[in-house]
Amino acid sequence: MNTKKLLRNSVLAALSLSMLMPMGCNTWNSMSQSGQGATAGGAIGAAVGTGVGALIGGGKGTWIGALVGGALGAGTGALVGNSMDRQKKDLEAQLSQLQDQEDRNSEAIDKNAQDIKDIKVEMVKDRNDLDAIKLVMGNSVLFATGSYRLSADAEAMLSRVAYNLKQYPNTDITVVGYTDNTGSQQVNDKLSLERAQAVMNYLEGQGVAQSRLKAVGKGWNDPIASNSTAAGRAQNRRVEIFITADKQMIENARKQAN
Repeated sequence: MNTKKLLRNSVLAALSLSMLMPMGCNTWNSMSQSGQGATAGGAIGAAVGTGVGALIGGGKGTWIGALVGGALGAGTGALVGNSMDRQKKDLEAQLSQLQDQEDRNSEAIDKNAQDIKDIKVEMVKDRNDLDAIKLVMGNSVLFATGSYRLSADAEAMLSRVAYNLKQYPNTDITVVGYTDNTGSQQVNDKLSLERAQAVMNYLEGQGVAQSRLKAVGKGWNDPIASNSTAAGRAQNRRVEIFITADKQMIENARKQAN
């Protein structure tokens, strides 16, 4: 997607909510894909009603969240934000319990305790400029090098994530896999998608409805650090889970606000 066009459309949306401009983006069509249904390795649509969220997030939130038409008022946004804030706090508390458990296990401290402590839970904006939750996990705590088989630590952590997701059923979940730039693009695209699918499948196996889940493989795209150093490449090898309001939550909030 053309960045200048995205920013221009975002500014227009922020200035006049009645003049929303739909956009489309098929960034993923050239990527290798395996699996259908819940897996979204293909086209990712940019939003109607991106608003200032695209500016705040550098455009990165324009493909997550339910696609809804029309402007959402401040009241709707506040109600969705309150729910997301509660879920974020609960998730942080549940993951903190796991971190405390790892602290009591000396073997885990030597291996993966710091990686578990480094798990990030952040608030971001989705395509509707609504609050959403982003959970960032380094690959070292999830998978062995070159593998998409979940580690025991990963399963323990994702079990708590699944418990949280089941407590808040009116949310959608997008799992995104990333790699560094070591190896070919084709290999990295495939591995990143397989890792995202592994996380998605585990969450489904823990009782999260398949209809809420999708997986995306982004390969070496969107690095968060320089790939020129080992430390930077380690940061880029990650999985991100986005938790967004589904259409039902948005509609309920809209009705309540009105």
